Amino acid sequence: MSEENVNNFKHVTSITMRTIARDNEVEPSYSASEPPTGRVIEGMRPRLPQPDLDMNAANKRLVRGCADVQALRLAHHNERLHYKIKPRDNHAASVFAALEQARCEAIGAKKMPGVGGNLNAVLAEKCERLGLQNITKREQVDMGDALHVLARMELTGESVPPSAQKLVSLWKPWLDQRLQDLGFDDLKPLLNDQAEYAKVAKKLISSLDMVIEDGMDEGSSDNDEEQDIDQQDQSDDEESAQDEDDEQEGDEHDLDENMSGGADDEYLEAFGEDDTLDDSSGEGDTDAPSTPRGSGRDDFIPGRDGEYTIYTSEFDEEIAAEDLADNHELIRLRAMLDKQLAAHQTVITKLANRLQRKVMAQQQRSWSFDQEEGILDTARLARVVANPNVPLTFKQEKETEFRDTIVTLLIDNSGSMRGRPIATAAMTADIVARTLERCGVRVEVLGFTTRAWKGGKSRDVWTQNGRPKHPGRLNDLRHIIYKDAGAPMRRTKKNMGLMLKEGILKENIDGEALVWAHNRIAQRPEQRKIIMVISDGAPVDDSTLSVNPTHILENDLRNVIHWIEEKSNIGLTAIGIGHDVTRYYKRAIKITDADELAKALVDQLEDLFDDDNEK
Repeated sequence: MSEENVNNFKHVTSITMRTIARDNEVEPSYSASEPPTGRVIEGMRPRLPQPDLDMNAANKRLVRGCADVQALRLAHHNERLHYKIKPRDNHAASVFAALEQARCEAIGAKKMPGVGGNLNAVLAEKCERLGLQNITKREQVDMGDALHVLARMELTGESVPPSAQKLVSLWKPWLDQRLQDLGFDDLKPLLNDQAEYAKVAKKLISSLDMVIEDGMDEGSSDNDEEQDIDQQDQSDDEESAQDEDDEQEGDEHDLDENMSGGADDEYLEAFGEDDTLDDSSGEGDTDAPSTPRGSGRDDFIPGRDGEYTIYTSEFDEEIAAEDLADNHELIRLRAMLDKQLAAHQTVITKLANRLQRKVMAQQQRSWSFDQEEGILDTARLARVVANPNVPLTFKQEKETEFRDTIVTLLIDNSGSMRGRPIATAAMTADIVARTLERCGVRVEVLGFTTRAWKGGKSRDVWTQNGRPKHPGRLNDLRHIIYKDAGAPMRRTKKNMGLMLKEGILKENIDGEALVWAHNRIAQRPEQRKIIMVISDGAPVDDSTLSVNPTHILENDLRNVIHWIEEKSNIGLTAIGIGHDVTRYYKRAIKITDADELAKALVDQLEDLFDDDNEK
């Protein structure tokens, strides 16, 4: 597909999504790091896999299927009602959420065959990525994952994907033995009634020996629940009233169905698994061992109470950029970066000069004249020549008030930054580092990503240990040093090109990266310390999110930011590329296009210098 065709595909997918969701305000975002597994994160903007230029029919169907999953959730799911009546126990709540997700998907699959085909493609992809075709024991699969698959098949009457055949053979006999008086057949007539469906779903979960206790606050009453149910009934009435409008918009959805392609073995590179996790909390039980990073993470944020854990840090790496590519490749990548820099030379030069004037103005040298000792005042030598009786005069430089400063640029190296964003980030880091270096300000350029898409060796160890629940962070970190604060740009400039290397950009675990950057700069002797984060989205690591509470990474990032902003003397600011990061950082801005990054970075640095001087 050409770039124009990709944009058309996105446009049609977005229209279809709004039609199914019955919400004209829905606007999905597209990310290269988003897996095609229909992941739903409550309270966040719908996020879909980024279509590729060489996308085949099977991958197109996966993107459409992910859009259909989230649109059906928006159309048929009342989140307030769900929160009121869900079980409080985390395990039971995740199973409850899985059954609710199966309900929303079943409604769409039964009403619209084209949507059903897309949903089946996504479900098959999810099963394959979970490795269900290789399981040998029932315990190797989370109950939420198992019930989501089985409920979907039972509620729609569709055949089981080949990748889920082993799951069915291991789980169905076990479920049949425990659900003798109640089963999925009892849920079928209740698909369009979320409240009644939820009541039966909780009874079903209770039959599986799980604790069922409503998620309502202790002060809530049954009347509150009845009121929510009435609101849901009213919502259903409003949906019925919109049927006529839906018929008029049906042609747009027919276009989506006609574009659906057949199955294919190829799929997107990103890894992700579960869309049925308990998204009500960032906390969870911790059954797995946790190994803290060598950077002293546990000492960095006191009172974490085990909320964020790390399954193993054995395979994490902190590595210099020059160790990730040979010298020849670094030179080639730097040449690519220089070629892109040339096209923006005029704008970049203006911004660099502006920043240099701002910093140098705060370092303005001033002198005391007519001193008895110091440096000879050459401007007054003419008087001495004209009249030898005039004594020599000297001058002394006044002590400058500009404090010794270091700036850390922490750059998101996730897959969603691929292309224009990462190239612009590399160019901006290069220019800012050179400009500040000329002003006597030390600069460190760091990047953060993971070593693998699918959890890497950490996940392999977790699998070998029997897949304990809630393992915490489950991927191998890769923290890259592009420029050390003590190294001059003339020695490290070629490292900036490494950001353009194919295969470097993977997942992003922002919280631990920010801890790493903070701990590095905290050890520096400079008086003024500033960290600038450049990112295009929330933390995403699908290996971790698939087996932990949904908000585990996001909550950890918020905790880290809060600690730095409230308890550290290090200045912190962030720039979001196409993503609003102001919900995380107190000092942050959002830019809609990567080309705005250089100006935004200069503006933020100027503001930080001004604010610090006012103090």
